[in-house]
Formats: sequence, C-alpha cells, structure tokens
Amino acid sequence: MSTRPGPAALVIALAAVTAACRAAQPAAPARNLLLITIDTLRADHVGAYGAATGATPAIDALARAGVRFDQAQTAVPLTAPSHATILTGVYPPAHGVRGNVVFTLGDAHETLASRLKRRGFQTAAFVGAYPVAAAFGFNRGFDTFDEEFHETSPVDQGAERRANEVADAALRWLQGRARGGSPFFAWVHFYDPHAPYTPPSPYAARFPGHPYDGEIAFTDAQVGRVLDALRASGDDRSTIVMLLADHGEGLGDHDELTHGVLTYQSTMRVPFIVAGPDIAQGRVASPRVATIDVVPTALALTGAGADASLLGRDLRPLMEGKTIPVDPLYQESLFGRLNCHWAALRGWVQGDWKLIVGAAPELYNLVDDPAEARNLADAQPERVRRMNDDLARGLQRFAPGGDRAQPKAVSAEQEERLRSLGYTAGSGGSGPLDDPSLPDPRTHVAFYDRLQAAAAATGPALVPAFDDVQRITKLDPENPFAFGTLASMAYRYGSLRVAASAFARALALDPDRPGVRQNYGKLLRELERYADSERELRLAAAQDEEDVEPKISLASTLIAEGKTKDASDILDAVFRKAPQHPDALAARAQQLQREGRPKDAVPFAEKAAASTSGPEPFIELARVYLAAGDAAKSRDAAAEALRRSPGHPWAMAALGSALIVEGQRDQGLEYLSRGVAAGPRRPVVWASLADGFDAAHDAQRAAFCRRQAAALRQ
Repeated sequence: MSTRPGPAALVIALAAVTAACRAAQPAAPARNLLLITIDTLRADHVGAYGAATGATPAIDALARAGVRFDQAQTAVPLTAPSHATILTGVYPPAHGVRGNVVFTLGDAHETLASRLKRRGFQTAAFVGAYPVAAAFGFNRGFDTFDEEFHETSPVDQGAERRANEVADAALRWLQGRARGGSPFFAWVHFYDPHAPYTPPSPYAARFPGHPYDGEIAFTDAQVGRVLDALRASGDDRSTIVMLLADHGEGLGDHDELTHGVLTYQSTMRVPFIVAGPDIAQGRVASPRVATIDVVPTALALTGAGADASLLGRDLRPLMEGKTIPVDPLYQESLFGRLNCHWAALRGWVQGDWKLIVGAAPELYNLVDDPAEARNLADAQPERVRRMNDDLARGLQRFAPGGDRAQPKAVSAEQEERLRSLGYTAGSGGSGPLDDPSLPDPRTHVAFYDRLQAAAAATGPALVPAFDDVQRITKLDPENPFAFGTLASMAYRYGSLRVAASAFARALALDPDRPGVRQNYGKLLRELERYADSERELRLAAAQDEEDVEPKISLASTLIAEGKTKDASDILDAVFRKAPQHPDALAARAQQLQREGRPKDAVPFAEKAAASTSGPEPFIELARVYLAAGDAAKSRDAAAEALRRSPGHPWAMAALGSALIVEGQRDQGLEYLSRGVAAGPRRPVVWASLADGFDAAHDAQRAAFCRRQAAALRQ
C-alpha cells in the first residue's frame, strides 16, 4: 500500500506552511487600500500583458510602478460571483453566489470591507452595474455605497453607469473625506468594457473596428483620473492600489463571443497589479495566483493582519521575488446549467495543468498550449483521474454538505435589467447540478451568442433573427433560455400565439421563474384568456411574497374579468407596502373606470403618469380623461405620450379619439389612419383604433380594426 500522503493531507500541510509564512511576515503599518475592479477586461488586451493597441497607458504605468502577476485566474467568468470571491476570499460553492442577480451574497463570510471597517477603516464603494448592487449583498461593510445607476434603454431602469460617472463619484468622496484620521478602503468598479461595446468619443474614432479596445481605453482614462487624484493629494504615499479584472472576454475564442458559459483562459485569465509604498517597482510575478488571494494579500498589505482560515494566499513573498507554496485553483461556470439546461463546468488548475469537467473531460498544459487547442484528456487518463479526484475533494472542502446552487426568485423588473446587460437569470430547473448527460456547453455556446444577438435585433434584422431563434428551439429543445427568448421576440414580432406557446414551454422547463411567469400572465390577459392569466399571475405572486409587481398585474387581470372587488382588495394590500407605486396607481384608475367612476379614476391616473418616463401611462391617462368627458385634457395627455414615443400606434389611437370627440374629426382620422399604417402588434391597440373610428362613425374601418384585434388573439 502506498504511503504517499493523499491530496487532503497535502492541502492541510500546505495550509500549515502558508500560515507559517504569514506568521513570519512582520505586520505592515496601517495603509489605505484602493481596490479597482474592471469588468470584462481580458489580460492580453492590456499593454503590460503584451497588447500593442496602446489602449491602457494608465494601467501600464501602474504595472511599472508595482508588481504585475502574469498568470492570475478568476474563479468564475461572471460579474457577481467573481466579485463575491474577490471580496470574501472564498470560492463560489462556499459564498453561494453562482450567477448574477439570482443569488445574494449572505453574511456567512466576512467581506474585505467588513474586516477593514472592524479595524477602523473608512469604507466606500463606487460600482458601475446592477449585478454588484447593494440589493445583492455587495454593500456589506461599506459606510458609503454609491450605485447611482441609470437606464440603458427606454424600457430598462437602473442597470449601469459609465466609467466617468463612477470615477466622478469616487473622486468626490476621496477629495471630501475626513483626513488625518483613520485609513480608508475604497472599491471602484468599472463596467464599461462589457458588451455591447459602445466607446464614447474620441475612443470610438481612435479604435475603428475595435470597439472593445475603445471601451478599454475609455476605462483606462478613468483609472488614470483616480490615480492622478491620489497623487495630487499625496495619498499615493500611503495607499496600496490593487487593480484586477473580474473575468475576461471570449472574443470568438472557442466559439464564445462574450463570457459566462465557458471556462477557457480567454475569460478566466485576468490582469492583476499591485502597487504602493514599499512595493517593488516593475516586478513580474510569474507563478499562478487567483482572485481568491486578494483578501489575504490586502489584509497583510494594509497592516490589518492575516486570517489563517482563508484558503487564499498572502502574495507578499512573490511581490518580494520569493516563492510561496503552489496551491490548486478551482474554477466553475454554472451559467449553462442554470439558464440553458447544459452541463455544469468545473475546473481544477494544478501548476501548469488545467482540467475542465463537464459533459466530457478536457485537459490542457497551459505552458505548452496557452490557447487550449490540444485536449490531452485521452492521452493522459491517469492525470485526469488524479485531478478529478482532487477536484472532488476540493469541492467537499468548499461545500461539506454538498454543492447545491440555490437561486432566489427574480422579478420581471430584474429580468429586464439583466436582459439590458446581456444576461439571463435561470433557476436551473430540476435534476442534479452536475449531470454529464446534459448537452455540452462547449458545443452549444454558439446557440447562446445567437440568441443574444437575436434578442437585440431591430428593424429589418428582426425577421431573420426570429427565424433563427425558432431554429435553435428545435435544435436545443430542452433549453428554457431559448424558449424565453422566442417568447419575447414573438411578442415583439406580433406572433402572440407563438409567444404564449414559448412562454409555456420555458416555464415547463424552468418553473421557478416568477418574472417570466408574470410576463406570460400579462400576455394571456392581452389574449383575453383571463382565467389562464389569473392562474399564472397567482402562481407568480405566490413565488415571491415581497414582490408587488405580480400582485398588481393580477389585479389588472381581475379588473379585465370584472372582479373589481377582488382587485381592489389586492391593491389595498399593495398600497400598504408601496403607497405611490405607479403601476398600482394605474391599476386603481383602471378599477375605478371599470366600475363606472372615471372622474374618481382621474387623480390616480395623473399620479401614475407623473411618476414614470414611458408613454403608456399617458395613454392610459388620455383614456381616463376621455371617459371622464374632458376631451381637451385627453388630447394633451395623448400628445405627451406621442412626444415621448414618436410613432407609437396606441398614442396615435388615443390622440385621434380625443380629437374626434373634441370636434376635430379630420385631424383625428389622420392620426387613426397613421396608427393603422403602423401595423400594431397588440390587440389592445387595434381595439383602441376601433373605438376611435366608432367615434368618427366610420363603421367599416372600425370593423376592420376589430378583426385585426381578434386575429391576434386567436
């Protein structure tokens, strides 16, 4: 029998050696810490890592002023879980954040901010995008948490903000904070290199045809502003700067255009630079390190002391040209498993060897084959077996009770915010987390990119994109994300029956999606399938008791059914939680109007319109005014809706109806005709046009509009 110590014993021995190394290091005096994380920054697109684009002068200068870790690995190629590891120093199976928005960073593990705040640091964060919002636990330990996101499209509220805005907020805090007292820890998160790549001027012109590099250059300039401010104030003499990315970007490598699905080095290798007082300048540390090493290194460099319970290593010896024990590094992507019903991917990096386990194993030597083009799994089965056993033991250590991804319910609003950022939020559906019989994400990743591109299609591109999504649902029939995308596109395309069928299939595959179920319930209401709508919305409301949106939507369905008393009771409960919720105010106006009390409905509709930026609350307000007998105010409200969304056929219907009732028949008919020519894709718009033609005593065109509405509902 072999007497060689097993992997578990080796891990324990290495931890003891690491702890001894930490104990041998003298504690540094308390110093400020500036942590800069740049979303989606691929290492080989940084000048200090060999890029020749000239996009990163500020980051390159920081590398010359400090230590650059040449081979730094992230734990997961997604914003929220990667940042959770950076901030806690533990792997995803332990901290529990396995995707964006669907998971929340709990209090089981201290964050770097919590640790430093407990030691008297002033703490502040300035973040650029919704996946690391306070709502998901990323504010833990921060005295100041600045997340002034804004809408990224007419339908998406509060998703992200640009790097210059993040830098502005950070500079205001750095310049205004109390000086001469306690040290500070500031986290600055830039999101801009993330797709879609839309660099502002002059960076778009500087990098024609390469917008990703243009966004990197723009972000680098904002990094430079923050570092310049440190130098100008003299704080650079007492501040440790740690700059790294949360993950990289596929850019077509291994057929992955963006990130999240696969775990190849294009998305897993990240830039990592540390600079500051008493740190060697221009040094390159070549051993493999990981984002799990950030917390122990930061604690040591700031003089906050070590924590031997952390798996990560204090990297100061490497920064001094010495060595540290070699640790295996864990990686994962559950994105395909949770969203598309593809196999989970897990990785184990030992020295220069990297194992990826999913539907089938892949083995690469990262020195001989940095592009991961030659899979050596078949040629080295014994190495695969050993590394796979070590991976299993590592998982047992990270998650002793078994690894279970436990996502929370996601609201329709959160679904939209994620969609605006190019993400989705699945719950995984049924079955074990690790199931090698599921489709291989490495062969299916192109489907994900095609679905993303289709969802963003507009104008003439919408028709071929819609066709492509339908093809993908046939090629990958167990993929709930594909059917959810088909449902959304079919709704935009005007194929409501296809949309309803796709929603039903998406929910059959992944039932724990209240946001998707809520949208399905709304669609069923438009199709006048009120009983089905009520059933789906009651399920959505029950899935998340705290979310008022499905309850408001349920009330709207009950109103359409004539169950106004039930709707009123639901709205009363909503108002106790959210007395000024615009959708609830609009639903109350609908209820009162359905009860024949349009004048009582007016103030509710007015408040709803005043608190929103979209056109439809003004359309509803115009309809309420008209029912209350005030054609002039109805006209003005409809005109405001049209101003907010020129070409909106429902706004044209409302404006045309108001003008006709006001006595301006010819002008009203002109707007109604324009509404018809726009080819509405919603039954409610055709019904409104029919009402307008009825008011003008044009029975023929009113009947035509009603036939169009009926055809869409069938």
